[in-house]
Amino acid sequence: MKIHIPKITVLMPVYNGMPYLAEAVDSILNQMLKHFTFMIINDGSTDETEHYLNRLDDKRLRIVHQPNLGLGASLNKGISMCETEFIARMDSDDVALPGRLEAQLSFLDHHEEVGLVGAQFAYLGASGHQGFSPPMPCEHKAIYTDLFRGRIAIMHPSIMCRTSVLKSIGGYRVEGIGEDWDMFLRMGEATKLANLEEVLYLYRLNSASITVRQLLETRMRVNHACHSAAQRAEGLPEISFDTFVAEQHRRSFLQRAGNAMDTYALAQYRHALAEILGSHRVLGYARLAWAAMCAPRRTSQRIYRKLRK
Repeated sequence: MKIHIPKITVLMPVYNGMPYLAEAVDSILNQMLKHFTFMIINDGSTDETEHYLNRLDDKRLRIVHQPNLGLGASLNKGISMCETEFIARMDSDDVALPGRLEAQLSFLDHHEEVGLVGAQFAYLGASGHQGFSPPMPCEHKAIYTDLFRGRIAIMHPSIMCRTSVLKSIGGYRVEGIGEDWDMFLRMGEATKLANLEEVLYLYRLNSASITVRQLLETRMRVNHACHSAAQRAEGLPEISFDTFVAEQHRRSFLQRAGNAMDTYALAQYRHALAEILGSHRVLGYARLAWAAMCAPRRTSQRIYRKLRK
């Protein structure tokens, strides 16, 4: 009997994953590629997540229950426990299309210079409707340039990477929102980045989690990650997040107001996508128009990217 040694660990932390957790888990267990380890870290969930996970019966599963530590700390714990050549990420409310793991593994096997590969994605509404696939760049230079400038170039839960490279950079810096952006930039300094051309991942839009306050914090964390990368490129020491925030608050009122308006428009834009893909299409298109009025240049750029495919 042939023994298959898994080359991939799919790493999925989850906190209060219901009601979408089962769909996410099934999308991994039903992959065309059958041989992998699926590590699910229950990060102190208080809903029915633990009960659901304890009922699962599949030899590929490795279930870890722990007190709530947060996403970054949970990912680092999973990375430290991983013994396979590759790690693939997955979020507990999203869907991996059937050919995802097979395509990414094949790509990394044939491109030894690449240490991390993502995939194109489409948005998934609460009602299950799919749509809007913003094209991600596929080549390292374009990906890193976009990341360095604060533009989305990789969908975090769609990635597969070489475990050795991720461990060599120390995994994630546990600093809250934006941990993925910092990791991408540091990975891009250590190896080549890539995206596949195929849509292999469905990213669920949850309008309840889209707030201006959260987006403002996310943008600040992303800007700090980009500033840190620029400092490293110049051979200069990085500054702390608190110091960076203090410097940003010393900007002019008009600069800060413009940033706040852009962030508000982004929140409206994401709410609009969730409504269009849900059951409120008319409201969604009206909100999209409002987002365009609040920040016409940025919103038109976002819409253009969505419609290019």
